[in-house]
Amino acid sequence: MASRQENRINSKKTIKQLIDKYQSDLPRDELEQVLTLVLHKKIEYIYKNPDKLLPRTSILSFQKLVKKRLTGWSLASLRGFKEFYGIDFLVNRCTLVPRPESELLVEVALKNIKKDFKILDIGTGSGCLILSVAKNFPSAKYTAVDISSSALKIARTNARKLKLKNTKFIQSNLLAKVPENKFDIIIANLPYLTPKQMSEPSIQKEPKSALVSGKDGLKHYQELLGQLPKYLNKKYLILLEIDPNQKDPIEKLIKNTLPASKVSFLKDLAGNIRVAKINS
Repeated sequence: MASRQENRINSKKTIKQLIDKYQSDLPRDELEQVLTLVLHKKIEYIYKNPDKLLPRTSILSFQKLVKKRLTGWSLASLRGFKEFYGIDFLVNRCTLVPRPESELLVEVALKNIKKDFKILDIGTGSGCLILSVAKNFPSAKYTAVDISSSALKIARTNARKLKLKNTKFIQSNLLAKVPENKFDIIIANLPYLTPKQMSEPSIQKEPKSALVSGKDGLKHYQELLGQLPKYLNKKYLILLEIDPNQKDPIEKLIKNTLPASKVSFLKDLAGNIRVAKINS
């Protein structure tokens, strides 16, 4: 006897019939997005052609992507790209999917940047942070660092796609292989989750190494802050994305390693503390 899923795909269906059939699995808007990937069409095509008859191969491909979505893969991962700060960035299983709240780091960096500034991005991943800044302010000098060669490959590809030639990429565990230099602005979105927080369904398919940082979520930032002093220009700005609950412990870490610095905290659009701002 054919299974329920086999019965779903044993004949041709129209776009409307296929979406209606799977509405018990995913929200309609997500099903429409998945179908755009299968058909290589824009969403308008789905709206304008509800009676378009789909071949069995398209239905099979659609079913496979729906199954992946149901097992935790984000729509961005299925697409292979995610919009961030008005730019489409390629992503893969080795990079985090950029989040809207991270745009705050870009906004603050752009408000403080000047010509010929040296900017350093630590844990660059897809390169979304530093390349967004570089795209909007090309007259500075940029360095992007990540421990993952696979992530750096994606970041370099994103830089080429944006026709940016002002960014240097370095594979390094934090600053271990970064030549000593004096930077004006340093941005970092390092892992800051605890193992307990990894139970959140929305991040199950993202690289754990880019999310978890020791028992308290601060292992990476503790190491980074200890390495930073010799890389700072006289006047500097450091922007660290953090978990809203880390305000007090991260402030203590900052004061221990950069006692003369000024520390403040910035909120994202949802009103949550998202960025630790450190300046001379």
